[in-house]
Amino acid sequence: MRAILDTAFGPNELEIVDQAFNDWLVRHQIPKNSPDAELAAAIIMTLYREGHKTRQTLEAAMAKHRGLTDLSNLA
Repeated sequence: MRAILDTAFGPNELEIVDQAFNDWLVRHQIPKNSPDAELAAAIIMTLYREGHKTRQTLEAAMAKHRGLTDLSNLA
């Protein structure tokens, strides 16, 4: 568990997470400054920390994540 919390984010890592997050927001029409966006960001960061370190694997994990699915259905 400690390794997940100690994940460092450099420019490349931040770019992967940021692009996946922004694309998800646009696709689901969720405002970036909304509580739903904040929750989505936390989920996406956790998925990255859990080992989904490429854009493809991160987006695949996001597509399967129930919390993100629920948020997109509420939008």
